[in-house]
Amino acid sequence: MTDFLTFALSRRSIRKFEPTPIPEEHIRAMVEAAHCAPSGCNSQCWQFVAVTGQPMREKLAQAVREGIRSFFEGTELADDEAFLQGREKAFTFFQRAPLVFLVFLDHMDYYEKKTLGVYERRGIGHRDMMDRMGYPDVLSVGAAVENLLLQVQQLGYGACWMNDPIMAEKQIKAAVGADDSLRLMSVIPVGVPAYTPREKVQKPLEQVLRIL
Repeated sequence: MTDFLTFALSRRSIRKFEPTPIPEEHIRAMVEAAHCAPSGCNSQCWQFVAVTGQPMREKLAQAVREGIRSFFEGTELADDEAFLQGREKAFTFFQRAPLVFLVFLDHMDYYEKKTLGVYERRGIGHRDMMDRMGYPDVLSVGAAVENLLLQVQQLGYGACWMNDPIMAEKQIKAAVGADDSLRLMSVIPVGVPAYTPREKVQKPLEQVLRIL
């Protein structure tokens, strides 16, 4: 049996997929793994949308294209068609995966009311409070995504953790009817890998670890 470190090191980002559909029980297993991740104040401050239909995947890709064009509108890059098309290609390859997860951040309620009251009296809003506390809500979603990616790997699929499409958050949320209160955090295409990725170069452990 493969030990966990070997298994974790074998995970790679996959950007080309076979068209093989993913059964619903595997989709549920992926989200179940994500859903049991640790979260700040046990808030479970995440929401997942699993997109499997080709029409919706194409709609999302078009939403991203529109978002890219909108973002660069009025800048020196707005007329650089080669640049814009390059960004569109890099940000929309997810549409060719048989499954695309949209991962949203939901509101996280802080558990300790007295401390929360001090933040409020000092005029510190919820988002600023989360930032000052080390981003517990964002880290919670990150933990969920990592669990999801490892379950994807364990089931024999590949995935890519994408953030660039969030440039089109407004358009993507409109496309899937997401609540305004949710914040899009990641777009994750999933499928059977269509190629074998090259080895990943890790920094030496000495560069990232200090033992005191």
